[in-house]
Amino acid sequence: MRIFDHEPGDWKELQDQVAQLFSELDCDVTVGKRVKLVRGEKEIDVAIRDRQTVPPSVYLCECKFWSKPIPQEVIHAFRTVLADFGAHRGFIISRVGFQSGAKEAVQNTNLDLLTFEELQVLFFDRWRIAMGKRYRPQADRLFPYWDYPGKMSKIKWNEEHVQRQQLLIKAYHPILHIGPLFEMEGSVWALPIALPRLNESGNTDGTIILTTYRQVYDFIESSKDLAMKHFQVLYGEIDA
Repeated sequence: MRIFDHEPGDWKELQDQVAQLFSELDCDVTVGKRVKLVRGEKEIDVAIRDRQTVPPSVYLCECKFWSKPIPQEVIHAFRTVLADFGAHRGFIISRVGFQSGAKEAVQNTNLDLLTFEELQVLFFDRWRIAMGKRYRPQADRLFPYWDYPGKMSKIKWNEEHVQRQQLLIKAYHPILHIGPLFEMEGSVWALPIALPRLNESGNTDGTIILTTYRQVYDFIESSKDLAMKHFQVLYGEIDA
């Protein structure tokens, strides 16, 4: 499974996407960090402090957007960096892979050689769960608006209000769905997801089709505040 829907177009995008991946894993991330080594300093593409391990772990990432496989000289040099800095783990992320014998050179070491796709596969399950936890508060704040007994409306409802509530539930299903049961089931989405598209005024304006996990979470991020507004309007808490 892939975390990102598009390949990085250059070295900077590769570095930024690697940094974003670890940030979404709830790690502390620094791009372009200068670290002190036994002989001088070196700038690290992406430095990570993983607060989810006990004690926290430090990872260093080297991003190589090269058009040819990475030679062993680069690998041996980065192994020295990891040892001098005392990092728990290192990753060299390559656009096209590594020269023959490179994988054997890092066996039984704390250095992983990965393509960008392999990095995403390696961390996908952890990312999937982390993103569910990240957006759980958005589901919690909407929960009283759609689940019984929930909130009491400030205005008297009729059938039109009930139908409106059902439309909002359908339109913002991905946000409402992130709850205890979602976590218990492994934070897995059944894709694709088809949703009514609502404009700022809350009127139906076509259909949204979500086919990847990234699209689902991009939708939640872009829609969370509008969803709250539409429910608050329905319950008479704010004016349309």
